[in-house]
Amino acid sequence: VHRAVAEIDGATGMAIIRAIVGGERDPLRLAQLRDGRCHKSVEEIAAELSGHWRADHLFSLAQSLKMYDSVHKQIAEYDEEILRRLGAMEREGCAGREAPDLANKAKGRKIKAQGDEPMRQALYRAAGADMAAIDAVGVQTVQVVPGEYGPDLSRFPTEKHFISHLTLAPRQSMSGGKPTKKKSKGGASTRVAAALRMAAVSTRHSKTALGAYYRHTAARVGGDVAVFATARKIGTVVYRLLRYGQPYIDMGAEAMEKQYLQQRIGSVRSNADQLGFDLTPRTAAA
Repeated sequence: VHRAVAEIDGATGMAIIRAIVGGERDPLRLAQLRDGRCHKSVEEIAAELSGHWRADHLFSLAQSLKMYDSVHKQIAEYDEEILRRLGAMEREGCAGREAPDLANKAKGRKIKAQGDEPMRQALYRAAGADMAAIDAVGVQTVQVVPGEYGPDLSRFPTEKHFISHLTLAPRQSMSGGKPTKKKSKGGASTRVAAALRMAAVSTRHSKTALGAYYRHTAARVGGDVAVFATARKIGTVVYRLLRYGQPYIDMGAEAMEKQYLQQRIGSVRSNADQLGFDLTPRTAAA
């Protein structure tokens, strides 16, 4: 099955597995359970589902499916409890309100398809802001920040204090004139920083301003530093959103590229001016 579909826990994969456990063995009938959004054809899936059906493998598959369903049932119960508690934490003026539709329509559809929309709405009413509107920040990441710090970040006077507590500040600790390794504080700061780093990794190929920032940083100083720097930038956006209600607006990768170009031109002009030269664009010279 893992060769027939890209995601074994997706709609097509789970439908096929449940049918196999239920006794179906015909490859074509199994392949016809494919979801309409599946990229592979019925014939391609059926070709991968042809083979021997060993009793011990089928038994193990049935047991694994039982454990899968049991774990998901427990997760659903946890989600219900979280939603109940979030309902008691709704801010004044937010009761009954719905978070605005996401500017990123594809992200909004994905959140609904995963069944995370009720959690997104509950978190919005508890925090008074929709952190899911930030590119690369999913509902699971949104849960981490208020879950560790609460929706009120006023304990941090500035965004620099917040970023420093997350251990995402770029300052290098020194001892005896030599750099020392940063020691993890553990606790809330470590968990939130880890979630923001995961969000940063997902921006690598995105056509957003955050994605452009990641790629430029990676080109200059490497991928590891780019993840750290992008996580810091996302943390700054989260702080501004929760502390001041400043909405996140994606300027787009193209606008970010133009901004970087202007910064490079400004830097070159400054260096030329210090050396006593004037820069003239080629188009103007022609």
